[in-house]
Amino acid sequence: MSFDGAVPAAVPCTAIIAALANERAALARVPHAGLGWSVVQSGPGPERAARCARAAVAAGAQALVSWGLAGGLAADVASGTVILPRRVIMQRGETFAVAAAWHERLAALAGEFTVSFGDLLTVPVALGSSAAKAAAATALAAVAVDMESAAIAAVAARARVPFVALRVIVDAQTDALPVGAEKWIDACGNMRGAAALGAIVRPGEWQALWRLAQRYRKANAVLVRLARSVAARRLFDGAAGQG
Repeated sequence: MSFDGAVPAAVPCTAIIAALANERAALARVPHAGLGWSVVQSGPGPERAARCARAAVAAGAQALVSWGLAGGLAADVASGTVILPRRVIMQRGETFAVAAAWHERLAALAGEFTVSFGDLLTVPVALGSSAAKAAAATALAAVAVDMESAAIAAVAARARVPFVALRVIVDAQTDALPVGAEKWIDACGNMRGAAALGAIVRPGEWQALWRLAQRYRKANAVLVRLARSVAARRLFDGAAGQG
């Protein structure tokens, strides 16, 4: 397992790319020896995710996973929903299908979690307002949004290796992010405590902060359970070669 964008010299068959430290931590808690996968913390955004994906493939990865949290775009996608998209979409409209056979195996998670199979949109900058989320949902018919998955999918497509995305919703469509929330995370995907604490001194942000904290706790708990389930079912084991 490697962190902060450092890809090991030799990667097991499946490379799992998580942008943030807390996303990586959910998998780090799971005993994974012999499961055939490695986790790379890329940092936020499509460029960093793509760079880590390319490095993982160069190091021998035969399959790629985009793992972590996401925001809700569709009105009926609530916090804690697992997103297992059949397609990921770039903001300009380019689409990438996930590996169908692998997706079918992962779909068994619907017996344990609330799962949506709708499209996942990738954007370079977080959609902070409910209006921006609703507009993106209308324009591209996506149910959720992140900042990495389509970039990883594009690398997988060029390398001709299987790809899937597995995300958990934090903020719903109607939730606005606190002003400056993007500054809470550094380039490596680690929390900037001082920046986050700065929002607490602004009374106008308290309601949004409280709501986001509640959503995050729920989503993170689901992400931890999801990591355990994926490992126990060996759903990332031997994923390479599944189209």
